[in-house]
Amino acid sequence: MASDIAGFLGAKLFGEDLEVLSVCPIDQVESNTLTFARQYKVEYAAEINKNPLSLIICNEEYMDKIRASYIVSDNPRLDFLRVIEHFFAEKEDIQMDKSARIHPEATLGKDLSIGAFSVIGPQVVIGDGGRIGNNVVIIGKVKIGNGCVIKSNAVIGEDGFGFEYSHFGIPQHFPHIGSVEIGNNVFIGSCSTVERATIAKTIIADNVKIDDLVQIGHNSTIDDNSLIMAGSIICGGAFVGKRCWIAPNSTIKEKVRVNDNVKIGLGSVVIRDVPEKSTWAGNPAKEIKKR
Repeated sequence: MASDIAGFLGAKLFGEDLEVLSVCPIDQVESNTLTFARQYKVEYAAEINKNPLSLIICNEEYMDKIRASYIVSDNPRLDFLRVIEHFFAEKEDIQMDKSARIHPEATLGKDLSIGAFSVIGPQVVIGDGGRIGNNVVIIGKVKIGNGCVIKSNAVIGEDGFGFEYSHFGIPQHFPHIGSVEIGNNVFIGSCSTVERATIAKTIIADNVKIDDLVQIGHNSTIDDNSLIMAGSIICGGAFVGKRCWIAPNSTIKEKVRVNDNVKIGLGSVVIRDVPEKSTWAGNPAKEIKKR
């Protein structure tokens, strides 16, 4: 019921207490559905008013402008996410697939799921409550915190691409004897890679979210609460600070420092240090505004 959702959010329900059966996008509102509206738009209000037997999580601009039931929120998208997670998302069973190859010396936490054909090496430590997808490879000195999600086909802890030319002009591989340290509540997408450090650590800090097809180079650091979007490359030894947003297909050059609260625009190539609280974009990336 709508009142149950309002109670869960600790908010007031405006309008009828109706049964909510499913969720929908704002442009496809139907009876007995839940949706959200982050910004006020006349066309959104018109769409909502076609189906007044619905529930909307919205900002205060919608008050008295829609005939549907509604809940006022400071962050409608976040509250919509919370409601989906609590009321509608299916809870996955905890399972350890029989085809997974887990070394007996690996250290695994409680309530951990590992999918089909995944490989977990002997020096790997994984905390409680995580979910490892199918065909995931985690090897080398890797420590993963609690509540992490690693989607299928990700690779963590393999050697990085480090070479030095010998006296004969032949590229010689730099031995990677370091480690990978991943914090709590980290999300790593499908087909993404996190390379083991040559020496010291490659670090993914707490609450970092990494999209599909992302390359995290050896000895790099991604600090707390940052988001790295699909196709991005974080080169070896680069640093991305707290609460940064790296748009799809961006590249951060090796040993470049992107400081806290930075937004990097779509397809940018960052070749020099970026000061905190700024937005950069382009190739090469340049500052376009302060944040």
